[in-house]
Amino acid sequence: MKISLNWIFDHIKGELSRIDVANLVDTFIKTTAEIEGWKEVTLNTDELTLVEVIEVMADGVKVHSSEYKKEYIVMPRADAAVGALFMTYHANNDYKWATSTMLGGAKDMLLPALNVAHSLRAGGWKSSIELHDYIIDVDNKSINNRPDLWGHRGLAREIAAILDLPLRSIEEFVLQKDVITHESTVKADSDNPFAIAVQTESCSRFATLYIPSIVSQASQLHMVIRLSRVDSRAIDFLVDATNYVMLDLGQPMHAFDADALQSKKMSVNVAQPKEKLLLLDGETVELTSEDIVIADGGKAVSLAGIMGGATTAITARTKSVLLESANFDAVTIRRTSTRHKKRTEASMRFEKSLDPHQNVDALKRFLFLLDSAGVAYKASEHIVSLGSLVLKKIITVEHTFIEVRLGIIIKPERIIAILEPLAFGVTQSVENDAIVYNITVPSFRATKDVKIPEDIVEEVGRYIGYDTLPRVMPALPLRPSDLHKTYTIRAIKKFLSYGLMMHELYGYSFFDESVLRELAWQPTDFITIKNPISENYTRLVTTLQPHLLKAVGENSMHHTALRFFEWGRVWHMQGADIIEQQSVSGIFFDQDGIDFYAGKALLTRMFEEIHMDVVWVSSSDSTSEGVDFSWCSSHQTAVLMHEHRRIGIAGMVDDVVIQSLSPAGGSAFIFELNADYLLEYKRPAVRFTPLSKYPFVRRDVSMLISVTITADALMKMIKAVDERIEAVTLIDFFTKTEWKDQKAMTFHVEMCDKEKTLVADEVEEMWGRVIVQLQLQGAVIR
Repeated sequence: MKISLNWIFDHIKGELSRIDVANLVDTFIKTTAEIEGWKEVTLNTDELTLVEVIEVMADGVKVHSSEYKKEYIVMPRADAAVGALFMTYHANNDYKWATSTMLGGAKDMLLPALNVAHSLRAGGWKSSIELHDYIIDVDNKSINNRPDLWGHRGLAREIAAILDLPLRSIEEFVLQKDVITHESTVKADSDNPFAIAVQTESCSRFATLYIPSIVSQASQLHMVIRLSRVDSRAIDFLVDATNYVMLDLGQPMHAFDADALQSKKMSVNVAQPKEKLLLLDGETVELTSEDIVIADGGKAVSLAGIMGGATTAITARTKSVLLESANFDAVTIRRTSTRHKKRTEASMRFEKSLDPHQNVDALKRFLFLLDSAGVAYKASEHIVSLGSLVLKKIITVEHTFIEVRLGIIIKPERIIAILEPLAFGVTQSVENDAIVYNITVPSFRATKDVKIPEDIVEEVGRYIGYDTLPRVMPALPLRPSDLHKTYTIRAIKKFLSYGLMMHELYGYSFFDESVLRELAWQPTDFITIKNPISENYTRLVTTLQPHLLKAVGENSMHHTALRFFEWGRVWHMQGADIIEQQSVSGIFFDQDGIDFYAGKALLTRMFEEIHMDVVWVSSSDSTSEGVDFSWCSSHQTAVLMHEHRRIGIAGMVDDVVIQSLSPAGGSAFIFELNADYLLEYKRPAVRFTPLSKYPFVRRDVSMLISVTITADALMKMIKAVDERIEAVTLIDFFTKTEWKDQKAMTFHVEMCDKEKTLVADEVEEMWGRVIVQLQLQGAVIR
């Protein structure tokens, strides 16, 4: 946003010529906002002259210069009219229309028709304008939280405080006018023929002024120069004045051609869906019920806070005007601006939550400009204002609170001297031997900027100077913390990645509905997204396994063996509560084949890594909760238990699913574990046990036994026979089709007595009991 220092010093009691601009810019950056750049503007008027149009021709415009005392022809322009006054420049023996860049602007815009006193047209105007100025480019992003800085007066307040100069009263820049206030509606009367109603909460204040008679005139030269230098287009005086007020006070306003408002029933309300509105820029927009409009008899004539309508625009033929100045909801304006791709100077300001009290001042400022320009007009006796005033915000802050947070000792007088020039009201008192300030926040800072005591500390700190505050390294208290979870997840991921050679996946938090359809499976107790990113992602995942199956399907045509894992979050409903937990899932796929026991051996290695003793229970076992996944093999899936709690599942993927994923076939082992449980688990403390002084006795046993009995159950049963049985290990197993429901298994058993050497009779007696227990389970000892 560009500002003019000449314009700024209209509001300050001081002389710009005595100011070190470079130092001012540096201080402004340190205290208030970033400045992208600044430049000194010196206007060279030698090649500029005012000309009066004496004839409009098809191939050019004949003009007369009183200064040069000559006539010449300039290229055609659409707004040329006999008697109109324009500015031209002379270069390379040619005359052209002057543009805003010649007045110090950056945008090349054609200057409009001008209104200059006859006594000055012969060249006297050159000594009546601002030939010298400084243009400062303030970074918009750095003032997003400061709605007061979106106008020259707000910036002047900051600069006056920096320079320790008085700020002129707003009363010097406005015309006094009585204001009649109403809640939300006002009826038409003899002074104001417009009935007005505010019918939406998105407009907190709305003020109007009716000017039944006004003489339209061309742009004022001094106003054109200032507007050009801040890259605002000048059009004619009435339009220029509305823009000038906006750039001056930071308050957008709009002028309607009152004769074009046919019903005289004005309202501020939501738009009718699909209603069309032709805007000032010539583009027609289709409105929605989320847009706010100003309507005449229910028909939209302005897109509120953004741009007026073309049918009620001010023109050279305008004879009466209805002015409006409002305060609109920042979020609503932002959304409408984005929806219609209409980012205007007005919308940018309304998005910042403007001062709700300044809309009436804008109308008074407009009247002041009319009087200053000598415009002939007649206005209503009163300004009509709808909406309640906002209550003052008071923040109570202790003096020690400010000192502690700034880390310095500061006198109370200094705090008051900083805050009062910024328009804060400060009263000081003593409570319980502590100095306390009751600070009244000005309305232009209370909308979104200053709300809590820390904001007051910031105001004081920035004017003291952050670079003057003592530099103290932040204290970092070192306390013992439990890093168990950090090390556990690191160990698990490291083992899966390097120990088992698995690749980690990162999937969406949503189910891919197309994958679920292919798997012929639907989740239960899921959570539906209110605003899904697409129709294919509407539910939060309750399991990570579909992600892995999808990854196998997408990569199996290029690789014969795949290993993936994913650590992520899953969600499900538990009654009315949403349960969120971490989960880890993995898959081993091989076109050459992988069986259940090979997959179990790989996963068991991970449990050994974190020292967790997991029990594998058949999913068909009556004591387990079962597995409700269509891709899991019903006879080769286990429920994983730890200390009688289910922590996950593991098993073979059904052959039918494999065929749909991999045309070349193969097999896959898949698992999913409760990662929160794994992170919470802490291995029991391991204590050293001396090695036995007595020898171990080792025996092997081979058997045929029912496939329904797991190896884990048999190992536990063998160990339970006698406490002297130290270890039981499965060393071999195999099946044959002719055995039907039988399988062959071989176990290695180690026995030891820590008190003495086992004799043959003791070993035989113990081993006999082992054989008996196995036979009771239906085992045929081989």
